[in-house]
Amino acid sequence: MNRAGSVLAGCLLLAATTCPGLAAGARVVSVNLPLSAAHPVVASGWGAFVEAAERDGEFLFQLFVDGSLLGRKRALVGLALGDAQMGYAALTAHPAGLRHRVTLGRLALAGPDPMAGAAAMTEFVMLHCPSCLESLAKRGIVFLGSHAAGPFHLLAPRPLARADTLKGARIASPGPPWDDLLRRLDGHPEPVAGNLAAGLRDGRIDAVLGPVALLADTGLAREVKTVTAMHFGVHRVASPFTANLGFWRALAPGERAVLLDAAPIGLAAAALAYRAADEKARRVMGDAGIAFSRAHPALVRAATGFDAGTGTVELRSEGEGAPAFAAGFRRLHDKYSDLFSAGQGKPSVESVADILRREIFDRLNVGTYGLGLVEP
Repeated sequence: MNRAGSVLAGCLLLAATTCPGLAAGARVVSVNLPLSAAHPVVASGWGAFVEAAERDGEFLFQLFVDGSLLGRKRALVGLALGDAQMGYAALTAHPAGLRHRVTLGRLALAGPDPMAGAAAMTEFVMLHCPSCLESLAKRGIVFLGSHAAGPFHLLAPRPLARADTLKGARIASPGPPWDDLLRRLDGHPEPVAGNLAAGLRDGRIDAVLGPVALLADTGLAREVKTVTAMHFGVHRVASPFTANLGFWRALAPGERAVLLDAAPIGLAAAALAYRAADEKARRVMGDAGIAFSRAHPALVRAATGFDAGTGTVELRSEGEGAPAFAAGFRRLHDKYSDLFSAGQGKPSVESVADILRREIFDRLNVGTYGLGLVEP
């Protein structure tokens, strides 16, 4: 998609108010999203974020979907360089970005509800880990909260539950570090720019690595017959509303406050959209006769620790290291599990956003948050 087409796609997706030129004097923000327009983070998360942030006419957002501004591989690098003012960053692909990433990552989806893990990660990084924020600032980006998809499994037309069944298999991969994992398992990671269902149907790929929520797409569900369930990680430290540091520093405190106020609404909308997609996918699985298959122990052993390389902090930490981080994270996770389950009936975007705002965003200093070390 060309630049004009991508802007139009973003405008049509969200609302006519996101198109350039409709609010004189508004700050125009280019947003790179290496995701499709129908992705929960784009359609629901960014949709809610933009609606909230544009309400007072201070901002206008141009959304470039499918990575059409920077490309998928340059999503983080281009954002850090200021080629886009905001965008989506999958921080799991960049282990230097957060201290004790592996420990926290494995804990982020503890329990049955990833929403509690994402909220705990958001509070931990924003309020309790200044070294995390500083390391991100050194990379030129500002973190405005986390979301989490469901655990990643292998979705395929045939069982891929043994170590030898992955040999030579072409598997649609979310990118690093899963590319390395699939190579370790003798599979071939394949970037798929188009439709996953078409890729399976045409024989370009043999499987998809991702959450079962993908099966909410009935086209994909028609091609998939089995889900190999095991720990293949998850996009658990993603930053859907990442800001370029230079752009963030150029904003007045009141402008930063607008974006920080919109973030919990966007995070809540994305979380509930993921939950709805997962529920729909499980119904589709039942109707289509798609079964879970248990991974063979040899396959589990081969995959264990794929995201814990020799350079991770966990392997060289002393003093207050990974165990202390993990204990603090568990406390936050338990807190959010209780908060999200305390309400009556299904949670709404407003109720979830209110919790995130009260527990996290209202406690931030908008005058200093995310700025990193500013030279005098």
